[in-house]
Amino acid sequence: MSTTTETHTPNVPQLNDEQVTDFELREVIERAAVTKSPPPSWYRTMGHNPDVAKEFARYWDLLHRGGLVEHRIKELCRLQIAQIIGCEFCFRQASEPAGITEEEKMSCALPNWEHPDPRTRAALHYARTLTLDDGRDREVYEELRQHYSNAEIIELAAFFMLTMGGNRMAKSWAIEPHGEESAIPVGSMSIHSQR
Repeated sequence: MSTTTETHTPNVPQLNDEQVTDFELREVIERAAVTKSPPPSWYRTMGHNPDVAKEFARYWDLLHRGGLVEHRIKELCRLQIAQIIGCEFCFRQASEPAGITEEEKMSCALPNWEHPDPRTRAALHYARTLTLDDGRDREVYEELRQHYSNAEIIELAAFFMLTMGGNRMAKSWAIEPHGEESAIPVGSMSIHSQR
């Protein structure tokens, strides 16, 4: 009996250890092994342009783990955006310090699920509106202003836009193979046709 093994070929390959000659890029990759969002494979792919990879890491750290808005809220929004965009690579990542529960992770992009915390719920609505371009701007901004300053709204918008672009880049680059079964819950909102 013969077996066939399919080999995953990314559109943009990852650099191996010998190819990472930039010391600062090596530090970014090592840090990604600890933070896990994004993982080392992301920076090994971006590493073909070390300056871009390093600046992306700096901006990502500012918006995702730093800033005015709690990391936990931004991480849950990141997971929701990954589901809506359909990026399994991004959805499988987890920032452990954020403490997202499995229920939150699997439910955050379901159309009828609402987070019990009003501040988190407002951010999720904002991420959803920006990702889906669903025309709910007025309603969403009224809700946002009850919980966030203008500076925090700017931070959320910048993080959501960076996340959406990163999701699309990861899908396009095909960094890692997807499993036979989708990790994204059935029924999640999507920029694509209904799942």
